Amino acid sequence: MEGKKARTTEDAWEIQDTQRGKPHGWIQWKGTDVCMDLHCKCGELTHIDGDFVYHIKCPMCGTVYMCNGHIEMIELEVEPECTKEAEIH
Repeated sequence: MEGKKARTTEDAWEIQDTQRGKPHGWIQWKGTDVCMDLHCKCGELTHIDGDFVYHIKCPMCGTVYMCNGHIEMIELEVEPECTKEAEIH
């Protein structure tokens, strides 16, 4: 599995997939708690729970990743009971 590679966080910011032109969300990282499964290019599947998870490092191969705040949104035909309604701004 191969992914994008950048030298610095600033470089990664410039090449991240922003989902522009597609329905998407933006996670506003505010240093809050996150629970995340990690799938590394080396094949390692691991997990992290913590605060301020802006960057992660694979415990197996040492690859460092920036956490992209853009997330894909997939339209559903059936609304789940747990749906949260967004506020109008």
